[in-house]
Amino acid sequence: MGGGDVGAAFTATLKRIGTDLTSADLVKLYPTDAEASGPIALEECKFFDLFDADPAEVRQQQQLEREKAQETHGAEHMERVMMSMYHNPLKKSRAFDFRLEPTEKTQLAANGVVASQRMHAESFAAVYYRLYTDDMPVFVTTDSVLHAWHRSFDGFLVDFETKVLSPALKKVLGATLFALADSKSDGSTSKAVLDVELFLTMALSLLRGELRPKDAEKLGELWSAIETGATMSMELFSAQRMVDFSQFKPRGHYTKSEELKRYFRAMMWLGTVDFRIAGGRDQAEDLHQLQCAVLLVHFLQGAKSLDAVTRIDSAISSLMADGGLGADSLSPGQLARLVSPEMMSRLSVSANSDSDDGIQKLLVALQQQVVQKGLGSQLISGHPLMENLSASPTNPPTSFALFGQRFVWSAFIFSRLVYDHVLHEGAKQKRRIPSAVDVAFTLFGNDVAAGELADRMEAQASTVTGTEDFVAFRDGIPMASNLVALRQVIDQEFDDDDAKSESADEAEGSISSLWLRALRALSRPSPNAARTFHSGVWKQRQMNTQLASFTQLRHDSVLYSKQGYSCRTLCEYADGMVDPYPLFWRRMRELAERMTNLIGDVLNSLVEPPDPNLGWRAKSVSGSFHMAKAVRFFDEFASIMTSLEEIAVCQAESRPLSEPQVAFVKTVMEERFGSGSTQYSGWYPSLFYESSEDSGKRDVLVVDVHTDSPSVEHGDPGGVLHLGVGDPLVGFFVVNNVMYAGPVFSSYEFVTPIDMRLTDDEFKERLPTIRAPHWARRSYLSSERSINDEFQAGASASSAPRWSSSSRLR
Repeated sequence: MGGGDVGAAFTATLKRIGTDLTSADLVKLYPTDAEASGPIALEECKFFDLFDADPAEVRQQQQLEREKAQETHGAEHMERVMMSMYHNPLKKSRAFDFRLEPTEKTQLAANGVVASQRMHAESFAAVYYRLYTDDMPVFVTTDSVLHAWHRSFDGFLVDFETKVLSPALKKVLGATLFALADSKSDGSTSKAVLDVELFLTMALSLLRGELRPKDAEKLGELWSAIETGATMSMELFSAQRMVDFSQFKPRGHYTKSEELKRYFRAMMWLGTVDFRIAGGRDQAEDLHQLQCAVLLVHFLQGAKSLDAVTRIDSAISSLMADGGLGADSLSPGQLARLVSPEMMSRLSVSANSDSDDGIQKLLVALQQQVVQKGLGSQLISGHPLMENLSASPTNPPTSFALFGQRFVWSAFIFSRLVYDHVLHEGAKQKRRIPSAVDVAFTLFGNDVAAGELADRMEAQASTVTGTEDFVAFRDGIPMASNLVALRQVIDQEFDDDDAKSESADEAEGSISSLWLRALRALSRPSPNAARTFHSGVWKQRQMNTQLASFTQLRHDSVLYSKQGYSCRTLCEYADGMVDPYPLFWRRMRELAERMTNLIGDVLNSLVEPPDPNLGWRAKSVSGSFHMAKAVRFFDEFASIMTSLEEIAVCQAESRPLSEPQVAFVKTVMEERFGSGSTQYSGWYPSLFYESSEDSGKRDVLVVDVHTDSPSVEHGDPGGVLHLGVGDPLVGFFVVNNVMYAGPVFSSYEFVTPIDMRLTDDEFKERLPTIRAPHWARRSYLSSERSINDEFQAGASASSAPRWSSSSRLR
């Protein structure tokens, strides 16, 4: 389905179902159909006594047993046991307190799952390590593996951007500017050349991180605006436009180094500062910017850089673009295919026989060709846009960009669920702020989100407990028809992809698309019949997993994804359980395999071979980006996903695990059995691209996903929707009367004032003051996180149950 097809499909579907659907219709069309999992008698559950034990009492009892064994077998025997590399019950030691509070026990008994906000850790590995250290039964969560994927993908991206993309971009910009400097022009062409020169010089200046004195006069105002980071009106390419310069603030992993900050700003310029070539306010302005676009392609061809631009564009799309749509704008390669050599010469050479009128006629013909083919038609408005006065939604102008930001499903969804696209009974609705729950329902197909959305549509500020739970311009507004139309279009799109995948030898599509497919798998019923996995609360836990991982995806791709605007003592695990979704594990395997194929195909084309004249230095130069290391890593990642899939199938079918599978579950964190200091070994730390130690690092992150432009008419001051992922929590699970624990995501959603875009560090500072979403607090979450919580070791029997830690991962 092409870009135009996606937009047309939504419009046609909305027309077919009408705009009269209500919140009640939404819930009726997408019922949760969830069965209750409880009540569960926790005291009768296997391993409950381990979790409910006081660590101080356990340590005292273990010491008595060691003393008794020493009396019986002698001190030499005990020394051999304690120094052995093998597991022995006498070596057990309780370092952490897993006792649940009464309210948490009540929730666990009722639902079979609870996540304690008291028990938060700095990493997923830390939770696994604490369970491992204390010989507790482990639940291998999808959350933890998705987090490992995010860290590895993000690490790979940093490597690829700094060592491949940034140098390639610098080379393209420099060569193209050199070709431009050699050109001669007059008349309207001369004016367009100056605008193209400004565009390229600004990009190269941002990449270098400095404004050269000779460029200060023409670029100084732009440079200051980027530094200020405000939304303002400015003349660009001979036309006034509103520009949101807050987008140029480096976020995500781009704050890690000055080089990444410079790359971020340069690519943001090339991705968001576009040439608007049709459908604008003034035809003359449109034609001038179309001429700029043609000249830019001409200079790229003259510099022999167009092929490099195409390869960079293809690499970015293979990683980030959804639906096979690429950039949400006309690309240089597409435009080059439309312009014949003769037309290119007539539009770009000064000494030509065409008058300005003749050039205008050529441009009009080209413009009509672009519009008729539907090229450059934006599905997502990436800039502040003024509403038209008609009853139909406002469409952005046709756009050309050098490295346009990618079409992503979530931005398309947000754009169709805010003003002025939301229609009810034929009237535009003033919903200006979307929500992550919108994505859970429409993109991930999680039906439990329908109930939450229906509640929000019916809510009024005066009837909601806690003012922070009601969001003005988001809640109390009917939008069921738009939700259903989006759900049907996206379900069809992914169902078609799934059918193709089942018949293909390997998964196809971008990394982001396959990532989304994996998350969609969590909305399907688990083949494991245990009642815990089929309750409404469990589905809300799944929704949290989906949204947290989605936040990580948008965080990793913040530069390339288009954003819409509104108008150690070694032990072993007592037992193990794997999240019961074989399809998810298969999708993760396909994701890793696709990454391996892309590295060897599309991405490898950007890595230049070493210069043979460098001699002994050639090896070090070509090895700056380690292709072989990346391929080995993602191959191993895929292999581990295969093991998890096989274990999930066995557990769903109630078949016993093989000895290697049992050993696999017991080596989540460490492979050898015995005693020693903390090590980052086991298969879970091996899922991290940079190093196994990366598994123990804190990773609190935030990403801005939608901008609500201020509206005086609606009384809306505007704002920026942020999604965040906090510290992992300890989740407790009861499956067929067996109790386990494992790490789960914590996720957040909030709105900041307009032009305020938070970095990860800024979010960390605010995190203690931000509450989890209302739908999570009333389902699987228990006990509000205490800002003053401390990690204490060995709580006494008289102490209140605490999440204790005497030896964190280092």
